[in-house]
Amino acid sequence: MIEHGHRLPDLLDYTLAQVRAFLGAIERSDAARDARLLSVIAIGTRGDGGQLDQTLNRLTDTAQPPIRTSRR
Repeated sequence: MIEHGHRLPDLLDYTLAQVRAFLGAIERSDAARDARLLSVIAIGTRGDGGQLDQTLNRLTDTAQPPIRTSRR
């Protein structure tokens, strides 16, 4: 749970229900990440070069923080 942003002092005060809820959320998040990774691996092994480039560009764009513009 620490890997997902929980501090040790906070963990020691969680109830059993809270620990179970947080672990369930972490499990769902990890499963979604694994599904995306598997999808990318499948595209890389079976897809054509253009499809791979398109997916890589989409993932790279999504990974970049949004550009902030100053409004006056």
